[in-house]
Amino acid sequence: MNQLVVLDAILAERSVRRAADRVFLSQPAMSNALARLRDYFDDELVQQIGKHLVLTPLGESLVKPVRDVLLQVQAITTTRPNFDPSTSTRRITIEASDYVMNVFLADVLQLAWKEAPNMQFDLRLISTQSHENLDSGEVEMLLAPEFFASKNHPSEILFSDTFSCVVWNGNPEIASRLTRDKYMAMGHVAVQWGSGQLVSAEEEFMAKHGFLRRRELVAPSFTVLPRLIVGTNRIATIQTRLANAMSEIYPMRVLPCPVPTPQIVEMVQWHRYQERDPAITWFRGLLMRVAQSFGTTSIAASQRSGKRKAAPPKDH
Repeated sequence: MNQLVVLDAILAERSVRRAADRVFLSQPAMSNALARLRDYFDDELVQQIGKHLVLTPLGESLVKPVRDVLLQVQAITTTRPNFDPSTSTRRITIEASDYVMNVFLADVLQLAWKEAPNMQFDLRLISTQSHENLDSGEVEMLLAPEFFASKNHPSEILFSDTFSCVVWNGNPEIASRLTRDKYMAMGHVAVQWGSGQLVSAEEEFMAKHGFLRRRELVAPSFTVLPRLIVGTNRIATIQTRLANAMSEIYPMRVLPCPVPTPQIVEMVQWHRYQERDPAITWFRGLLMRVAQSFGTTSIAASQRSGKRKAAPPKDH
């Protein structure tokens, strides 16, 4: 088992120094361990090409099975049938979008603070590496839209949401109603992650159905959007729950989207080897309790009535 841990570190890091740091060994000890592994497999496993270590074909073929074995062993050794959240010091790593963290996960973690005061939660933003992180066990839970969910691990539906438009209260181009023509002609703020490799659900839908919007800005998160539209004539299309929450803080209005967009469905996923992990099962229960308390989304009444909007100009 010790040799498998060392092999996993070498295959993952592709660096003797980083692999040594990862498993708390000295570089000479790691080099000796690599020599023994090479002798056992009768293969170099990693080889120097220029300034980098590159996996051999055999080394590449060992990455997933070695990681799977270690994850299964970890699942066995960390499972405690008498898990008690009130005394547990377990750490759970979660990846989610800033939207989910704001409108949903914050409530879940507030509940967790009451029931499991000693547990730790490591929150990370969803990325192009999310599936790989879940596969490797670096992340234990992934909260993501249905279209982004991995096919390799079990999942449950948490909640759904709709899309609405947000504009600055002082935007002179928008009165009480937003038409499709006006919507398409305005300057939009979109959200993308990972150098544009990941797009939001509404952005994917718009592109798929040929709605070509004039994008003036591309932002890396949903929660920065208000700062990018306030004081301008720009518009953003975001999840209704987040739009309603933001409209209580920023001087902006929430309007129905004139382009029909599908609901977004948020899922929770966990590693298949942690299906019976009582800590994961307990946290999934918290997620479902909060999800069940969510009602149907709608545009906030104060926004529909124009309570917070500036005096409107002629309608468009």
